Amino acid sequence: MKYSRKEIDRAGKILISSSFDVFDLAEAVVKVDDWRKLHLPVIEMLSGNVANLLAQNGISVAFSSQRLKRMTSIKDKLARKPDMGLGGVQDIGGGRFVFDDMESLLKAKECIASATFPDFQLDHEPYDYISSPKDSGYRSIHFVYKYIKPDTDLDGMRVELQIRTKLQHDWATAVETAELISHSSLKASQGDEAWLYFFKLVSAIFAHKENQPVNDSFKDMTEEDYCAEYYKINNRYKFVDNLSALVGAVSFTERQSFNGGYVLLVIDYNEKKVRIRHFNQDETDMANEQYAQIEKSINKEQGAVVLVAVSDVKELREAYPSYFLNADEFIQALSDFQNHCRVKGYIK
Repeated sequence: MKYSRKEIDRAGKILISSSFDVFDLAEAVVKVDDWRKLHLPVIEMLSGNVANLLAQNGISVAFSSQRLKRMTSIKDKLARKPDMGLGGVQDIGGGRFVFDDMESLLKAKECIASATFPDFQLDHEPYDYISSPKDSGYRSIHFVYKYIKPDTDLDGMRVELQIRTKLQHDWATAVETAELISHSSLKASQGDEAWLYFFKLVSAIFAHKENQPVNDSFKDMTEEDYCAEYYKINNRYKFVDNLSALVGAVSFTERQSFNGGYVLLVIDYNEKKVRIRHFNQDETDMANEQYAQIEKSINKEQGAVVLVAVSDVKELREAYPSYFLNADEFIQALSDFQNHCRVKGYIK
């Protein structure tokens, strides 16, 4: 093992503290980044083992990916849970396997849970957030493994393997997208209460569709109740319109190859149009001034205004390269649900 738990915990503490000098901070950043990179070959080995296992058992995978946790996400997590310590963060390196349906996912769960992989040890009982969804509505199954290879730098590295369905994945990536709009950590149950409630409700709708347990807040609701509640809250806050607008803005940002600055979106709900303007890095004051002026004057029943940092968009893309802001399927699933509600006569 290259770094002790004590070393890494101290480096993590320095990252989120203001009581250390700039030299301590610089040293801590280098150490944390080096330690973070050690997780990549470990998660790649584990993911390769899992992929082979699933293939041997005839279990098809919609897609899979591996990633290292973003530095900003590491800092946010430590700020929320300072007593955990950086060495206690289990998902610095993460692998994800996404399946088309619950049947495939449950087969994969059983297969992985009963398997052993060379040099890997299951560090904890699987976290089943499908049988027991998180309060936020998050649903997935997590396996945490420790790599055991004495006398190597990689010894002791812990990595997380996630398995979920496409519907569960669409929900999770839509939350990531909405965080750019709400400027808050929705997946950590922090931020705008309306957005938080919307995603809890949609999670329950999706769980109901997959015949899986729903969040306790919605367990007594009928299909008709889901239809009425979704129609009411989305009609009031225009969540889907805002998500659609942001996805369009991202495409605009990428086509123009902006290096930095901000993108200002002015969304017209009635006309279903979005006006987009880019501000360079040296136009921060102008961007914030226009944002504030439009926000004061806009009729919130008819439109919305959002200011998004280009750096946030690019950072999110780097973390989720294969399915960045893939809200289209999420939006389509909700459109299908709303059409179903109309056919049933539950809404107009």
